[in-house]
Amino acid sequence: MVFFLRLALFTSLANSFVIRPNRFICTKLQSVKELAPIDLMCIEDVAELCLSEYGKDECDVDDMIATSNQLDDQDHILHSKVDELDHLLYRLRTEAGVHDLSPGSDIVDPANIHLAAKHQLEPMDLMCVENQAELCLSEYGECSLEDNEALVNQLKDQRDILLKEMYHVERLMKDLNQYTSVFARDDDEIDSLMGSIGSALKMD
Repeated sequence: MVFFLRLALFTSLANSFVIRPNRFICTKLQSVKELAPIDLMCIEDVAELCLSEYGKDECDVDDMIATSNQLDDQDHILHSKVDELDHLLYRLRTEAGVHDLSPGSDIVDPANIHLAAKHQLEPMDLMCVENQAELCLSEYGECSLEDNEALVNQLKDQRDILLKEMYHVERLMKDLNQYTSVFARDDDEIDSLMGSIGSALKMD
């Protein structure tokens, strides 16, 4: 079991390897790779396993921190992608005349999104839909209202899927950080105790 856990963690890291920036550097590295849904699911499965009763005995703190860092990278990408889709939806509604909303109906609670009939596209396929929307909004676009309405429906579905994914990723990050912070506090207390002992010995 330990072998498969290590293998899953290694696979998730290898698929999106990035050297973490110094903790005092706030900007995200541009080389962070957007993972395919199946690869992100692999990292989430590692996180779920590490947080389970059995996994807590098998994962060490470094495993959990590495998994949390990977989730954090993907969370930034998800936020960026949701913003892109929201911007395209706004343009299709305001520039292409798509009227699919009643006031307030586009306010989404990620915890209550139902995805039963929605299929998540691969990043490349979603990019194609976004490119089609951009073309329809350009001066060269010759899209009908029905075309634009279909694009809005597709983009809304993908936006909802990403919002749900983002909610799940952030919940896992919160749980991992809560668990690893216990060990961080223990380390601080040990350092403080050792410092006090060292000071006492010098006084003697």
